Amino acid sequence: MRLQTYMGFRGRLITVMISLVVVVSLIMAALFMAYLFEDEKNRANEQLTIGERMTRELLDRRTDLILSRLRVVVQDFGFRSAVASGDHGTIKSALENHSRRAQTDFSLLIDSTGKILASTTNHRPLEVVDALSNSRASRDITQTFAYIGGQGYEVLQVPVEGPGLRARLIAGFALDQSLARLIARLSGTEVVFRARSDSSADYQIVAATGDRDIDMERELTQTKDEPRMLLNRQHYFSRAITLDNKGSGDIQAVLMISRQATLESYYTRVKMIAILVGGILVLAIALALIIARTLGKPVLQLADYARAVGEGQNPTPPYIRTGGELKQLRNALRDMLVRLREREAQIRYAATHDDVTGLGNRNALMQSAQAMFEDGEACTLLGIQLNDLADINDTLGLEFGDAVLVGVGQRLRNGLPDARMIARTGGGEFLALVPSSSPEQVDALARHLLQIVQTPQQINGSPFSVRASMVTMELPGDASNTNELRRRLNLTFEQAEDHPEPVTRYRPGQDESHLRELQLTADLHTAIIDHGLHMNYQPKLNTRTGELVQVEALVRWIHPELGFVSPEEFIFLAEQSGQIHDLTAHILERVAEDARAWAEQGVNAGVAINLSAMDLTWPELTDHLTRAFANWHQGMERITLEVTESALMKDPEEAMATLNRLKALGMTLSVDDFGTGYSSLSQLRKLPVQELKIDKSFVLNLDTEPQDQLIVKSTIDMAHGLGLKVVAEGIENLAAWELLQQWRCDLAQGFYLSRPVAANQLVETAQTLASRRQDLTEQLLEDHS
Repeated sequence: MRLQTYMGFRGRLITVMISLVVVVSLIMAALFMAYLFEDEKNRANEQLTIGERMTRELLDRRTDLILSRLRVVVQDFGFRSAVASGDHGTIKSALENHSRRAQTDFSLLIDSTGKILASTTNHRPLEVVDALSNSRASRDITQTFAYIGGQGYEVLQVPVEGPGLRARLIAGFALDQSLARLIARLSGTEVVFRARSDSSADYQIVAATGDRDIDMERELTQTKDEPRMLLNRQHYFSRAITLDNKGSGDIQAVLMISRQATLESYYTRVKMIAILVGGILVLAIALALIIARTLGKPVLQLADYARAVGEGQNPTPPYIRTGGELKQLRNALRDMLVRLREREAQIRYAATHDDVTGLGNRNALMQSAQAMFEDGEACTLLGIQLNDLADINDTLGLEFGDAVLVGVGQRLRNGLPDARMIARTGGGEFLALVPSSSPEQVDALARHLLQIVQTPQQINGSPFSVRASMVTMELPGDASNTNELRRRLNLTFEQAEDHPEPVTRYRPGQDESHLRELQLTADLHTAIIDHGLHMNYQPKLNTRTGELVQVEALVRWIHPELGFVSPEEFIFLAEQSGQIHDLTAHILERVAEDARAWAEQGVNAGVAINLSAMDLTWPELTDHLTRAFANWHQGMERITLEVTESALMKDPEEAMATLNRLKALGMTLSVDDFGTGYSSLSQLRKLPVQELKIDKSFVLNLDTEPQDQLIVKSTIDMAHGLGLKVVAEGIENLAAWELLQQWRCDLAQGFYLSRPVAANQLVETAQTLASRRQDLTEQLLEDHS
């Protein structure tokens, strides 16, 4: 995660300010040190330039001094007399004497033709003469520098006049250590005289000042660079000065300035700059901290202020000394807090009050009840339900209905002055929490309150009365939390609709069945998906032949916690929760699958399936039937769909349309539980059904109840008259079976014949029934005989 995520505003401000100071200081220090370094180099170069100029001036003055002494010698009468004598001994003696007086290192005297007349040097005279070859024929004073016999010399030639040119005096002056020290002392540099015989040879150091290491010695003798190239050497700033007249560089004076000595002052300045920069950085960091603290403090104050506002507190706006944006932000937060308070009050009022009556709403009452539960307080809940509010709104308008609600609310306020909470919790429902009292007092208060509410009230100048239901609950005895309160209150109101007494009190245990229904409704969906339902099949026999003709599919549910659940219960819950179509589709698939399995095992039986009343208004029913029995191995007429009379009477037109579509598929339609519904014979005549199934309530006691016998026999005759087959269910004994045989009932089912069995037991059941065929048809055989 990025660093700025962890750093606050002040930390980032400090970091930015210090970074800027550090960067600027380092850049300025670097530029300043670079400038000082270049300045030191320029100063060294300038010092070398001065040294070069001083060296040349010193050599020139030395030359002038030497020439003045040589002129004295050549103008000396005795010297010229000795030269004019032509005597070699005299000339040599005079030359030696005057050479010492002129302080020469060597001297030669040659005639006008270049012949050597006398010499005081051990060097080869011709080598000296060659050094002055360019001025041999000249009668002027000449001067040059030459490398002679491993030593550098300044060589001067002065003419000796007779009359006429009698000879030329050549004198050499060494570039020795004393000269080097003199130049070094005056120029402030180290001085090295180096010379070579020609440009191809290495230099020889003829005189020098200072100490030199081996590497420096090698550079001075072997380097042939131009003078200024020596400036960038590692240890010295240097410059080479060419002394010879030819400019060949064979004799040079090298001036050197120690780089270390020169840069010592630079390093000293660098240290001072570093100390100065460090001091500036410390001062800048201190200033940055102070500034950041000064700038960050109001920001943190505003942040704390905003956080307190966000947490719902009512903080005092912080004092901001500075103006500008921060003060504007403080004022904006302060104004926002005011508007938030106003809006929060509006929202809280709207969330806890009924907009019609001004009473509390459901949330307010539940909050009040929750606080009471948490505090362990006891109170009585009074509930009033206006029974006719929907009709009032539909007939007299919503405005009139609201006026009724306002009037009822006001009466409740007047009638319950010590109520902890009075709320309209939706529609025509009013709830009130009042102090707990004895059952008799609660009942009396409830009756009095109901009377007040039902007393005619003046609305738009006309008297108007409403009917209401009254319920009471004792809290926390009847409900210990808001969930129980809401659930049990609804159950009590539902019970009050059919309760003859004006006031209905909640009785503990009423909501257990409701909780069971909720659990069954929630678990039924899982049971359908996970095949948690079981299919049983009860055989139907032909009463004349005793043959197994059909089995009725009966769905069963063994709940993992609640045990056996009756089909009537969970089918009703499936209809109420909208799961009936999923359940029907699941049953169709299971029956078709089991039927195919029986057929493969040799059981030739049709199937009967019960349909819910809601299935008759299900457009996808025919599609599901078609898919489920796509590979049906028998005629489609052997699939019987049983519907009850009550289902047919709920929506006769839609039921009729569905039955026609099912009939078009070729399936057999049967009216189940016939005799308990309200269908008329004319309605029955219009139905596209092929079968009537007499309700078992008429068959269970058929052998002992003459009235049941009359009803069953008449129904069989009537059905046959209409061309319908008849099925009797609930056969419990042989007598009932024989009566049905006598009345020519077509099919029969009941425990006497077979109980419902699981799918995997049907084959064995079919074999058992086949073994009983003779016993079941014995009566008919006797009649025929």
